[in-house]
Amino acid sequence: MNVPPTNAEPGVDPGSVFDGIDFTGLKSVIVAVSGGSDSLALLYLLIAFSKSRPSFPDIVAVTIDHGLRPESAEEARYVSRLCNETGISHRILNWAGPKPATGLSAKARAARYALLCEAARDSGTDMILTGHTLDDQIETFVMRSSRTGEGRSERGLAGMAPATLLDREIWLVRPLLKMSRGTLRNYLGSKGITWCEDPSNDDPKYERVRIRKALEQDDRERVHDEIVKKVQQRLLLNEQSAKLLRHCVTVYDGLRVEIRREGWLQQNANAQRLAIGVLLAMVGGHSFLPAADICGKALRHIVADDLPGRITLSRCILQRRKGCVLIYREMRSLPEITIEPHQTAVWDGRYRIGNQTPCPLHVTACGADGLDVLKKDGHIMSHRGSALSGPALVNGGKIVAMPPNMPQEISVTRHLALFDHILSGYDEILAQSVAEIFQAQSYKRCPVNQINKN
Repeated sequence: MNVPPTNAEPGVDPGSVFDGIDFTGLKSVIVAVSGGSDSLALLYLLIAFSKSRPSFPDIVAVTIDHGLRPESAEEARYVSRLCNETGISHRILNWAGPKPATGLSAKARAARYALLCEAARDSGTDMILTGHTLDDQIETFVMRSSRTGEGRSERGLAGMAPATLLDREIWLVRPLLKMSRGTLRNYLGSKGITWCEDPSNDDPKYERVRIRKALEQDDRERVHDEIVKKVQQRLLLNEQSAKLLRHCVTVYDGLRVEIRREGWLQQNANAQRLAIGVLLAMVGGHSFLPAADICGKALRHIVADDLPGRITLSRCILQRRKGCVLIYREMRSLPEITIEPHQTAVWDGRYRIGNQTPCPLHVTACGADGLDVLKKDGHIMSHRGSALSGPALVNGGKIVAMPPNMPQEISVTRHLALFDHILSGYDEILAQSVAEIFQAQSYKRCPVNQINKN
């Protein structure tokens, strides 16, 4: 345990931390508490804030024990004792099973978020609060900067957003991004609260620790100013690209994108580059934006009349027609999957398919055989090339059904791979525009007000 100084001053107004977060309608809120200084400060600040309100959701503290250190179980119990003293509900969730030999940090983080989301569902809430600080934000910027080179996007240099939507369902909110770790430790010290120290936070084998030790105060201030600039640039570009998508793009049957060239070419070049990257990701079923050179080739195809009328990029076909450009999925690397009864799976990064039948469901690409079935069902195809890549049900080795003529027990919805698993609050306006043009369900509204204020 770390014993804080006894002469520390609070210097923290809980209202300034939480006033920008909309807790309306929540019956509970999850707080991730490891026992470290950041998360404990978050917990005690939230408790203080809740007491200043006429009504407030139930606070549920959750500690994830990864089982990676001998001390972790006792640290979880320490948090439990603190919560008991303050009358706060507390749960300890364990990352069970064997631990991976490689990529441990990333997999531990994924497991932690999965367990926190599980706790949120159990508590009937869609909000989790975490204790990421300004120090974490600055270190993240420096690490991402070292990886940003020619052909790589700088969007990540905006750092962690104040809120992130997980699986379209639960908002992960970071209220402490403007606060330093030192300020938070002073706050705990003023209350006589000790915290636990994870030895890995001082181990130079980790990149984040090396960066933390190397940063000087002047560096931190400079980096923070740079983050603020990158956030504003990202928000502005998202807004411009969202407008471009809404005004110049139409999507047919969820399969075929049509770009109206005249309106498109009048827009900002950077907005065009981001918008075409988003469209390639949606049509190709990718959870990431294509590389800058891929986006550049796609833009040249839209702009130039002296290039071939049809090219293939990022699993997509781009086909130029009079006044417009079509984008649709190419017939390559289309998967065949089996969905067990009462399960849901994502097919080709483009469709979420739910099976509420008592039998396994086999899904493949429509192809020419599927088009014959569509014709028999009286479905009129507006574009054969794009229809070939849609999902189809297989029974006895034969295609038996495709959207829109699916059995009632089988649901098929458009999956937007770029945003549906992890949506940065910075990108909310862009994601909403994509959901609109693909006629997909809108995303949950971000609970952090004025997310662009840093």
